[in-house]
Formats: sequence, C-alpha cells, structure tokens
Amino acid sequence: MKNRVKEVMMVGLFTALMGQVNFYPFGTDFRITIGVVMFSFLLLYFHSVPIIATAIVTGVSVLFIRMGFDLFANEVRVDTAIYRHIPAMMYYISYGIILEAASFRRFFEKPIYFITILTTADIMSNFLELLIRNQSNSKSFDEIFSTIMLAAVIRSSLVLALFWIIKYYSLFITKEEHQKRYKELLLLTAKLKSEVFFLKKSMQDIEGAMVKSYSIYNTLKENDTMSKENLNRIMADSLNLSIDIHEIKKDYNRIVISMEKLMPTSEISKTMKMSEIFETINDVFTRYIEVINREIKLRFEIDRDFKTSEYFIIMSVLNNLIQNAIEACYRNDSYVNVRCFIQDNMVIFRIQDNGKGINEKEQSLIFEPGFTTKFNPETGQVSTGLGLAHIKILTEHLEGRVRLVNDVEGMTEFRLELPEGVIICKEDCDV
Repeated sequence: MKNRVKEVMMVGLFTALMGQVNFYPFGTDFRITIGVVMFSFLLLYFHSVPIIATAIVTGVSVLFIRMGFDLFANEVRVDTAIYRHIPAMMYYISYGIILEAASFRRFFEKPIYFITILTTADIMSNFLELLIRNQSNSKSFDEIFSTIMLAAVIRSSLVLALFWIIKYYSLFITKEEHQKRYKELLLLTAKLKSEVFFLKKSMQDIEGAMVKSYSIYNTLKENDTMSKENLNRIMADSLNLSIDIHEIKKDYNRIVISMEKLMPTSEISKTMKMSEIFETINDVFTRYIEVINREIKLRFEIDRDFKTSEYFIIMSVLNNLIQNAIEACYRNDSYVNVRCFIQDNMVIFRIQDNGKGINEKEQSLIFEPGFTTKFNPETGQVSTGLGLAHIKILTEHLEGRVRLVNDVEGMTEFRLELPEGVIICKEDCDV
C-alpha cells in the first residue's frame, strides 16, 4: 500500500513537471504539453496504480505546480492562477476516466487499438478543457480539431514507442544477466562434475583397498605358523580395517549422490559447441582479470567449430590451465592465448602465456600430486599441488594426454591432445 501511494505521487509529480514543456497553439491559455505522454507511460509502467485516483492526484499536482510558477515567476494573483489552470486539472481527470473505461492497459500489445484509445481520450479531454476555458471559438473548428488530432496521435504514438523501448531494454538486460548466470553455472557445474569424478575414482581405490585388506584377513586365517594369540589379533585388525574402509566407501557414495542431486540437469544441454565453451570461459576470465586489476590480453581461437558431450571435463581442464597461466603473468604486456584445432584425428588445445615460466628442474615434476611452486607470503598458505595432477587424470579419462611444451623462449605452453572420436559429437547427437 505504501509503495502504491508513492508510485501515485511520482506519477503526479513527474507529469506536472513534464507539463512545463509545452506550446500554445491557439494564442490563448490552452497549451499542449508532453506531460500527458509521461502520464500515460507511467500508468503503464506502474501497472497496479488505480487510474482514476492517479488522474485526480495528477490533476491536482498540475494545478498547484502551474499555480506556483504563475505566483512566483509571473506574479499572477491567486484567483487568476486558479481560474487559468483548473481546466488543465479537469483535462487529466477526464483523460484518466476515459482510459479506465476503455481498459487501455489491456491493449498495449495491440498498437492500433492502443493508439486509438489514447488518441480518443486525448481529443475528448482537450475539447473538454477548451469548453471549460470557453475558448472553443478562438479558431475555426477544422483548425482546432486538426491541431488537437495531430498532437493526440503524436503523443499516443510516443507513449507506445517509449513503453516498448523500455520494455525491450529491460528484457535485453534481463537476458544478459541470465546469460551471465548461466555461464557461471556452467563453470560451477564443470568443477562439481570433475570433483564427482575424483570422488568416484577414490571410491574405486577404496574398493580396491578393502578387497586387499579382506584378502589379507583370509590369508591369515589359513596361516598356522604364527602363535594363535598374534594370529587372532592381526586377523581382528585386518577385519576391522576392511569394515572401516567399507564404511568410508559408503560415506563417499552418499556424498557423490548428494552432489549429483545438487547439480542442475534441466537447464544444461547434453552437448555444447566449442565456440560456446570458449565464449563462456572468456567472459568469466575477462571479469576475473578486471577484478584482480591486471593488464593481461586474453585471446581465444578455434579453427573448426564442433559439438561435444564432454564439455564439462574440457571446461574444467581449460579453466585450471588458464587460471595457472593468468597467475603466472606479471608483465604489462602479458597475454594468454588459447587455440583449438584438429590435427591427425586429435583435437588439440594450446594454452600459451608469456609469464614467469617453469624452470627445467620443475618441468618433470609438475604433474606429480602434491608438487607446487605456489606460495602466498601474506597468508603463508601453500597450494595443494593437485591442479595439474587432476588435469592429467581427467585428460587420461578422455583417452588423451597433456604435456608441457617449451619450443619458444619466453613462452610457456601446455598442450592438451584428445582423440577426435571421443570428443567430437556426431551430427545426430542430442542437443
């Protein structure tokens, strides 16, 4: 209720102020303004405000603001100012009553009906104002009617045009926001998918450990060389270890199921074009570079576009490699180039940067789990060293490989090579 009153007051105030933009077509106190354009537009924009009540508030606002200008700027007497501007107040009340009777809000998607209603309301209200002013005989009827008719059509058309411009602009902004959220959702889902992959891999490792532990238990059970006391103790420990490992596996399984339920499925397509993957990653990292306030040129190239159903893993791998490349950049002329091309039945991604590079001693260790050169001196926090190790595992899962290439001095290049048959989705693949 409070918001609605505020909206009604805003309509009255803005209409009255815009009514000061006007001209006098007949050389009398009768004026044609663009205030009615603002009034009609705001009635559409604030679609829940009552039209007649708003028209009354607007008419009163027009009266007082025009009186104020006359009293303080033109030094007109109060009674003269009231007499001069009451007809304008009646114009807006009449205009609002006609719009309410015609239910004009229902017709904004039918331009001809909409303009006809507004034009009719405008003409009738203008003639009412002229009658109240007793100025209908100031010019010939044809001249008065043609002037009022032209002004009414122009103003009605302006209302419709202004409303659709604002509406489409709002839709455009909403669409942009939706696209931004969708791209962030894709990257988040890609990260979650890769984490689920590693959880499942860990479950397989745990399963293997449990089998080995139970196998040891069975072996000890058949052993008769150890003392019975030691044998029973080791057998108990082995059996308990198997039980503990089995419980850990069940916990992992519950986590995997919960994460898969959290991941969106309805909004995510089964396949995605490589150009769309690049566009998504580019938008996210462009904003990231702005946030960290670094001068880094990010460029993506693709020789031939294609669809892939493995886009979550590809996005996760590229995201990690590009993140590392950006973190390695420190110069003013830094760049990160990402290119995708097909060669010898392999889809190849090259991620190049001119950052600080990787020295020879570290090159053979970078894909080892736990190895890292990242250290934050402010927090004392050391990186986990799992990024490139995970990339290697994900790449091998797609039957490909990732390697470091140092062919050009001053440039670091990671090359990701994936089989075309595994990556590229055929034309009949579901979208």
